[in-house]
Amino acid sequence: MSTQDATETAALVTAAREGDTQAQDALVNAYLTLVYNIVGRALNGSVDVDDVVQDTMLRALDGLEGLRTPERFRSWLVAIAMNQVREHRQNRLSAPGAVEEAADLADPGADFVDLTVVQLQLTGQRLETARATRWLEPDDQELLSLWWLECAGELTRAEVAAALDLSTQHAAVRVQRMKAQLEAARVVVRALDARPLCEELRVVLASWDGRPSALWRKRIARHARGCTRCSGLWSGLMPAEGLLAGLALIAASPVLLAAMSSGSGGLAPAGAVASPGGPDGGAGPVSGPGRRGARGRTGSRSQSRRRRRTRRRAVGGAVVAACVAGGGLWYFGTDSGTGADRPNAERSTAVPILDLSTPGAGDGTPSPSHSPSPSPSVTKRKSTGTAKKASPAHTSTPAPPKPARQAPPAASTPQAQPDSGDVAGQVVALVNKERSAAGCSPLTEDAQLQKAAQGHSDDMAARHFFDHTNPDGADPGQRITAAGYRWSTYGENIAQGQQTAAAVMQSWMNSSGHRANILNCSFKNIGVGVHKGAGGPWWTQDFGAKM
Repeated sequence: MSTQDATETAALVTAAREGDTQAQDALVNAYLTLVYNIVGRALNGSVDVDDVVQDTMLRALDGLEGLRTPERFRSWLVAIAMNQVREHRQNRLSAPGAVEEAADLADPGADFVDLTVVQLQLTGQRLETARATRWLEPDDQELLSLWWLECAGELTRAEVAAALDLSTQHAAVRVQRMKAQLEAARVVVRALDARPLCEELRVVLASWDGRPSALWRKRIARHARGCTRCSGLWSGLMPAEGLLAGLALIAASPVLLAAMSSGSGGLAPAGAVASPGGPDGGAGPVSGPGRRGARGRTGSRSQSRRRRRTRRRAVGGAVVAACVAGGGLWYFGTDSGTGADRPNAERSTAVPILDLSTPGAGDGTPSPSHSPSPSPSVTKRKSTGTAKKASPAHTSTPAPPKPARQAPPAASTPQAQPDSGDVAGQVVALVNKERSAAGCSPLTEDAQLQKAAQGHSDDMAARHFFDHTNPDGADPGQRITAAGYRWSTYGENIAQGQQTAAAVMQSWMNSSGHRANILNCSFKNIGVGVHKGAGGPWWTQDFGAKM
């Protein structure tokens, strides 16, 4: 939060705790959406989300007298929201009839994931990531609700740590663990979306009831690691923080906002509560019925939940129907790019990097990392990502290229490559042919990108590695920058073993991640590096758009 925002918030807090109803409503209007997103993702599928949001806001308003540092209202409010989420979970587990109401507590009609997909029109790997959140444990869902907002620029890491009552170092460890679980869940989504479904996976799923759970996430992910066909699903995963960066918040419903206004007779919490300590050093106990009178929970909670569930299902169905009728605003499922195994000698992998200055530019453009990745720089002009060890891509086995379509054989040594430029030109020509068919403008060859690409191909051959990150730790962004290219976005494809330009392009086009880079219309320049020699050739494509 900026100093100006903190000062304005402090003024509102001061006025609100003196009884100014306009200031109270201003605080609600300013922070209701933030709380709604935290609670909605933490309690995904619960029809009690609106109740918990109202409780959070009302307890915060009632507890303003105990807030020692008004400038830190947001951090304090986030901590209250997390306490309310945990209290809700505990109450539901201990309440009589909790088993009978289990279906209501995990209600697809109240699914915050579906709401996110519809409101933000998510596609590609953003859609995949949103759907994967259903497979996380409750603790990880709570953490995700905060980390998502951190990635979107709405919260700081210090605020996330304070809401969890952890040090920033401990919070960082928990975030990394949660990201690993989320990554496994994304692979689960891919595996279940694959068509045709893997026959070995079909056997594993024989006793599955169709409900996402941590247990089945582990079983399906374990299968995907060991299965020859499904192991390729771990490739092409773009870092989740890059996918979530810059996403808008889900708007709270007008009904919820109206219920919280000072003149609406909204609900208030009953009994005494204790506000969380949080970053302001602690707040004392708060008691009394609150600014809106007694809560009045005399009606049947289960009936109330069923009414809300029916209403939300109707609204969700109407939105989906409108999207389908209008040609579709999003798609369900991912293109895994899997198929028959390719020979191990022919390997390829891709690392696309999200351009945060271009909304939607990163949708559907994966990166190969299948372990927690460092957070990208969330800036207006560029963001970077890193890639770990890449597994051989499992793509459809292409027919052997016909001699007439192959590039003329070239004689070279690992050190001397007189014809590599000609082969690189053939790759560029094939790339632009594919882009033209997809409606993208042709790429122009750039000497700086070519220098970076050729250097990486030479380096892979010389130091006997196959990865986007070299043994010194330099990733594609660092290498492209070192070559003098000032980028706003970039991407990279690499491959090893394909003998011709036609063969390597066929391999890349048979893989969703590589194809997404080649057909990314936001790229304007390309550089291709080829190193021939025993065990090769080694191929590198570097794509970019200048600042």
